[in-house]
Amino acid sequence: TDNGVQVNTTNSLRAGPRGYVLLEDTVNRKKIFHFDRERTPERVVHALGHGAYGTFESYGDWSNLTTACWLQEGARSEAFTRFSVVVASNGGSENSRDTHGFATKIYSQCGNHDLVGNHLPSFFINDGALFPDLIHSVKFEPDKGFPTGGSAHDTAYDFFTRRPEGAFQLMNVLSDLGIPRDVRHVSGNGVHTFRFINAQGVSQLFKWYWIPKLGHRTLVYDEATTIAGKNNNFQRVDLFNSINAGLFPEWDFAVQVFPDDGSYMFKDIDLLDPTNVVPEELAPMLRLGKLTLNRNPTNFFAEPEAISFAPSNVVKGVTFIPDPLLSWRLMSYDDTASHRHNSPNGYLLPVNRPIAPVDNNYRDGYMQPLIFEGASASSPNGIGGVVGASEDQEYQYTGRSAENVNGQIGRYSVISNSFPQARGFWNSLDQYAKQHTVDAYRFELGHCSPPVAQKYIDEILNNIDNCLARRVAFGIGVQMPAIGTASGANNATSYASLFPTGPGQERNKSNEGLIVGVLASDNVLSSADLSGIVAQLSTQKVLYDVIAPHMGELASGVQANQSFVTTSSVFYDAIIVGSMSQSNNSRGNFMNSTSSQFVSSQQQDFLREAYSHGKAIGAIGSGSNILNALGLDDD
Repeated sequence: TDNGVQVNTTNSLRAGPRGYVLLEDTVNRKKIFHFDRERTPERVVHALGHGAYGTFESYGDWSNLTTACWLQEGARSEAFTRFSVVVASNGGSENSRDTHGFATKIYSQCGNHDLVGNHLPSFFINDGALFPDLIHSVKFEPDKGFPTGGSAHDTAYDFFTRRPEGAFQLMNVLSDLGIPRDVRHVSGNGVHTFRFINAQGVSQLFKWYWIPKLGHRTLVYDEATTIAGKNNNFQRVDLFNSINAGLFPEWDFAVQVFPDDGSYMFKDIDLLDPTNVVPEELAPMLRLGKLTLNRNPTNFFAEPEAISFAPSNVVKGVTFIPDPLLSWRLMSYDDTASHRHNSPNGYLLPVNRPIAPVDNNYRDGYMQPLIFEGASASSPNGIGGVVGASEDQEYQYTGRSAENVNGQIGRYSVISNSFPQARGFWNSLDQYAKQHTVDAYRFELGHCSPPVAQKYIDEILNNIDNCLARRVAFGIGVQMPAIGTASGANNATSYASLFPTGPGQERNKSNEGLIVGVLASDNVLSSADLSGIVAQLSTQKVLYDVIAPHMGELASGVQANQSFVTTSSVFYDAIIVGSMSQSNNSRGNFMNSTSSQFVSSQQQDFLREAYSHGKAIGAIGSGSNILNALGLDDD
């Protein structure tokens, strides 16, 4: 019990074996009452999430940029990263088309530093005052209570039309980048611009990124929706299994650095505006360190759920610029964490607590676990208690002594035009990626009322690219804009995204941690063939499942750990079909019939679905006959 007494709580205290439960069963009453209160409020955004522990290592001495201790020579810090989905609630699909969160807490010797970002480099709005409106618009429609976990409805696209600065971000979400395969193959992006300050007080501006060493991998939409129906926790399962297998995902921590001259501009790009990005060809990446995730949590509620992040949690050597979206985020995150924990003391939970000593005058409140000593809870004091920071430890907010903050007080609109970057992103896509993006717009706008869809096409898409607008309009049966009416539609623009999506880019991806489905049956795949497959896959650290009509030992002696009932082709990155035994291979009717007893309807559906999603399919020996019999090319 909660008071340390050992009592049987598996049976109720009753008045006889068939009598009423007694009120004096206080131990089970406490058990039920505690259960009634186990759930805490979910996050208002990024509710659906998971994570892992790891380490951050600095690649060198970056004292020329910053005094941040975790970026100095030889620095190694523990870390926790939480991955999430912005719109979906708990119980939703981790493979939703959405902006995905990527937040890392660095437990450094000089304090916790939170890097709170998303998997895409821009955002929908540029003023935090609009954030509640943005989230209200993409959540379910308040009069209906649906759809949940997606933006394909009127309230979202009415907002997107009225806030055109989000056009570039929305196009990123509706491209293949919006449905990543898993978290090991996604980037992290700080979205905003921050300020580095070194020991000499010299400051520079920077944007930060996590770049996956495994490269980027995404899904096609039908694949993602099928995964959502069969395993809505696919991404957390993938990360958990990879770490358990000793395949630890890694990311480079990289920055783009800009002069801190007071203008907050770089090559005509407004660094105060998070709806645009600075293309890498204009500001190369400087890689400062490496994040490795190598340990799974031991308690989901106490770690990935209880952890709190705040972009305001930075160490000395990093601070902020007057970005109006970031400014509101600096205040909001701590507030929402206090709401979730029903206490301002959530920072003392084990997963949130810094390893650096904490000596502040925060006192009392719900669930305060510390017993403070000393006569005073104020600072400064000379009678014992809180120890204040010395003057040389004072936090630096700026490195430019000439900076002054002044201006006429007013509510100012942030002028932004994301059409050129959206157009550049569109022009960078190959024909297949463009078609996927068109289909995504058609799906989203096809679920909106015709007037809302028409307005978005005319006022947003047609200002990005006339051909794009016409293709989307044709697909959902609304009026197509006149040919050539888009502003700047034919302009050749540079590649605007930080993700390599064009033809010929990022061809040297690692296969580490991918999973191959090896198809077998009593008559297909020998133990010798399986041994050869496993030997080849292990050299690239690729995982595998043996899939057969039933699990367990097959007639060939091969052990099947999955069946066509327990798994699906969408969970595999490639498929291998085993060779048929000699007796079966000699039967001519197999070569001409897809309904042969050697290929069940489940096997046929499995292979055809994998083929439709563009999966690599290989065969050993006479296994190619199975592919030919199904009409699937084996070249």
